[in-house]
Amino acid sequence: MTEAAVELAAAQLTDLEALSGGALEVLDRPGGNGGAGGRFVISIDTGVSGAGAGVRVRARERFRILVPETFPYEPPSVLAEHRRWAGSRHVQQSSLLCLYAAPSVEWVPADGMRGLLDRLLTWLEHAAAGTLDPDSRPLHPPVAYPTAPGCAVVEPNLGDRAPWSRGTDSGVVRQFAWCVRDVDRVDVLAWLTEDQVVDRANSEGASPTNPQGKPYFFALNVLLTDELGWEYPNTAAELAEGLSQAGYPREALLGDLAWTSQANQVLRFRAANTDKDPVVMLLGTPSRRTSGSARLAHLVAWKLDQFGENITGLLARRPGTFTKKTDEQLQAAARGWLGTADVQWMPVFDQRTEITQRRDDQTATSTLRRARVLVLGCGALGAPVAEYCVRAGARSVTVLDRGVVTPGILVRQPYSDGDIGHHKAVVLAGRLNAITRKGTACSVVNNAIKFVLNDLDPTAFDLIVDATADSGTRAAIERVRRPLPAARGPWPPTVTMIIGHQADLGLVTVARSGATGTGHDILRRVLLRSRRTDLPEWQDVIADFFPNPPRSGMFFPEPGCSEPTFVGSAADVTALAAALFTAAVQDLAAEPTGEETMSAIAVRRPCLTDARQSAVKALSWPNDVVRTDPGIGYDVRISAEAMAEIRAEVRRGGRVRGRDVETGGMLLGAIDESTGVVSVDLATGPSPDSTLSSAYFDHGTAGTQELVDHHTRRTGGITGFLGIWHTHPCGVAAPSPTDLAGMAALTTFAGVANKALMVILGGSSQVWTAWTEGGGQPDVHVRVVARDPAATPSGTTARVQEAPPAGTYFPGGFSAAPAGVPVRRRRRWLWWGKR
Repeated sequence: MTEAAVELAAAQLTDLEALSGGALEVLDRPGGNGGAGGRFVISIDTGVSGAGAGVRVRARERFRILVPETFPYEPPSVLAEHRRWAGSRHVQQSSLLCLYAAPSVEWVPADGMRGLLDRLLTWLEHAAAGTLDPDSRPLHPPVAYPTAPGCAVVEPNLGDRAPWSRGTDSGVVRQFAWCVRDVDRVDVLAWLTEDQVVDRANSEGASPTNPQGKPYFFALNVLLTDELGWEYPNTAAELAEGLSQAGYPREALLGDLAWTSQANQVLRFRAANTDKDPVVMLLGTPSRRTSGSARLAHLVAWKLDQFGENITGLLARRPGTFTKKTDEQLQAAARGWLGTADVQWMPVFDQRTEITQRRDDQTATSTLRRARVLVLGCGALGAPVAEYCVRAGARSVTVLDRGVVTPGILVRQPYSDGDIGHHKAVVLAGRLNAITRKGTACSVVNNAIKFVLNDLDPTAFDLIVDATADSGTRAAIERVRRPLPAARGPWPPTVTMIIGHQADLGLVTVARSGATGTGHDILRRVLLRSRRTDLPEWQDVIADFFPNPPRSGMFFPEPGCSEPTFVGSAADVTALAAALFTAAVQDLAAEPTGEETMSAIAVRRPCLTDARQSAVKALSWPNDVVRTDPGIGYDVRISAEAMAEIRAEVRRGGRVRGRDVETGGMLLGAIDESTGVVSVDLATGPSPDSTLSSAYFDHGTAGTQELVDHHTRRTGGITGFLGIWHTHPCGVAAPSPTDLAGMAALTTFAGVANKALMVILGGSSQVWTAWTEGGGQPDVHVRVVARDPAATPSGTTARVQEAPPAGTYFPGGFSAAPAGVPVRRRRRWLWWGKR
């Protein structure tokens, strides 16, 4: 490949030379005039005329071109045939030109040598004009060629600790870094003043090691207001000379290194640890810029050699506490070392947010930064989701699962053979903590339902992810979150994720903070809407997750001793987990378009063979009107749709009968005793044979059974008769004596149910008017009525309704004509009046 690369480069240069009209001349080629393999020497017209603000570029310059064996897939190197530009920006090792900031993006293999020469001419033009680093682009920092083993990782921002950020024109700022060491790796954790170093070194309460047992130590950090050039020197003498010219003399350098070494000796003495700490010095200059003209600190790390460590250690051991006085012999030895030693620069991986930008910045998952996340379930969904949270920078991630790693799950869950028999949560937390050194993950080995019911403190988390795919866990969350005291703050956003039986589809529900319901409730809403509304995009989703009739064939990976699960590979579930979680955090990060607080999003695996979109348009719901039953404490959730139907009936009745005439109708929905929730899905108006007045409401029976049966069939039994609503216009939303007397008989029309619901709407004249005209909500009273054993079961024994009060009465339906006072009659169930 080397010969082919050189031959291709030579042919391209020959063609360019022939077409250039003398602007390009190839002076030396490989194999000619002693030219080395892959090296060309050219002379080229630069196109630069006159002196500019940058480097001096002549009208014609000579360059060496070193062609790599990987040409044309990688660019050649270009070096100047002189040292006039040594020390200039974007010139390394005195002559190597930095033509590309990002060769993998900027180099075009198809352009070959022509593209290289075009780039060279552009570089010369900007170098002469002094515009290689325009203010609109980041400033490339100076170069320190790494020679020391290991690396330094820097995270804390310097901010206004830098002297130039405070308007200081010249001088040196000496401070210290609080570091932790792991073999040859050094992590800078915080910046300290001299007084803080003294306090920390002498503090009895401070641990000399981190939680993982790695030793802490101090490092000197020197910030200069001037740059030291484009390349840092490789000898201690040159570095010391540059520091001295910048206002930091050799004596100060040696004294500060010795002072830092002594602080570390005190730290080790307290821990009875005789291990020697590395001597590291950080050096910062105003050589970074992200945009604009503001300069930021560029940091390099000098790791002293063994002799330098010994010298500073001896200097630190001289008599006195934290003193810089030493005898002349030691000072001479230190100066001698400083004059002959080489500088070993450590690679610095700078993670300061003031100069770096996270690769996931402005993505949906970036909203998880600093969040406290609880992930229930450490399986095919929960394990990757927990990792996404850790990598997104979550402050803490708590993973919960009671299961252990078995051989079968290795097919698609991120565990290894050595984990078999160990608890998933413990293994996963350990793996997550290996991603960063912050120890952000912790494990809980517990049954998810028991944890939710007995131990969960929702205020300890900013996001809860239920990845158990367990209906019991979903119901437990719904039950526990319902009575959360308002003083403790709202329940955090909750995400529920499930996968279809063939891992082709995934479904995720999102409940924002303050939402009426979570996954258990939202999944019911999905099914209810699919049964009542034509949702062609959701048909395959509904068939997968809510099959009717229920799916009989289930997949048992270990028949007889395993729970049923879905069929899918690691690639399948990983793709779905990523898509589902991304959809959820995008939904949470987006500004709500209306009053919707709950949503459901279906995701199809991207590799499905049809042309359907992978993500299905989300279904969303606003909060319900929620009231708590004062007796048994159930939450009654009246959907926005039901409230809209009630309000429309009230407005219609007000127009045709008068504002003060009561009205009412049936409520359809369901009672979930496992969660203590009564869901009101729909509301109807009064039947035609109902009787209405300003003091009395009597619901008729005409067509009611047929209407209930219609909705029950349409929703597949999800919705059924729930109870009755009626109004007290401009009155108190509370049951009258007649209401109370009729409550027990309400369940006689509820079939086999042992509870039914009574809802009364009222409010002051101001409240009532505002609601009927479209603003606010009325006062709402709810009561869950238990079955009265003495009441009529299924209408077998009639009960006689007491005589209604005198007044003007109207029929139900759409009639506006008053009717006479209703006579006493036998009813299938008993209704009630206002007064």
